[in-house]
Amino acid sequence: DVYNGLVTESSFADKHFFKGKGAGAFPTAAAVLSDISALQYNYRYEYKKLGLSNTAPSSPDYFLKVYVSADDIANIDLEKFEWIDEWHNEHNNAWVSGGISAGSLQENRWWQVEGVSLILNESPVMEDISYKAVQKESLRLAGVLEHY
Repeated sequence: DVYNGLVTESSFADKHFFKGKGAGAFPTAAAVLSDISALQYNYRYEYKKLGLSNTAPSSPDYFLKVYVSADDIANIDLEKFEWIDEWHNEHNNAWVSGGISAGSLQENRWWQVEGVSLILNESPVMEDISYKAVQKESLRLAGVLEHY
């Protein structure tokens, strides 16, 4: 009857508490000791899931469906989005849902500043977005995006 608990907090999801069955004091201590020993002998754990076919492409030439929230819309770089599905902006609460290139996320770190939260949607990887180009041009013409 041993339980573990974890509290997380983010600007998008506020505070959450997770609990679940734990292993207990002795099994946990044994696992920690094992990890420390592994480090001493340069042992590398095997992660079998890394070889599965559902991994992200290795090239940055793909797009991700994301949800970005921030306390100020100015902290969300709308120019980096290839398309925007939905967006909302009010005092201390802004969010954008849309697509952005993986390469853009790797090159630009605007999404790592305090007050910004970026979350990948379920099944986020999209390789062909040619049909989304019309949406981006429409947003530019509507004045949502100042520069193309």
